[in-house]
Amino acid sequence: MAIQKTKITKRKRLNSSGQGLVEYLILVALMAVASIAILRVLNQTVNAKLASVTYALQGKKKSVSVETVEESFHDKKDLGDFFNGVGQ
Repeated sequence: MAIQKTKITKRKRLNSSGQGLVEYLILVALMAVASIAILRVLNQTVNAKLASVTYALQGKKKSVSVETVEESFHDKKDLGDFFNGVGQ
């Protein structure tokens, strides 16, 4: 009886440590996906800043410009005309 109890206790301990590892991996994966998404959004700005830093470290006096975003790209979008043209 005591042998079975120790086996069950040992098994529970292994299962709970595995659960913690899975939770940790899920959090790391979510943080990685969020980081990639943020870098994609800020791609041009980050590249321009890194280029400026690189030129500064090389001693070159170059200014790096970033393209401006047109207003139509960041206008508020809604679903008011979502069904227009459907079923024609």
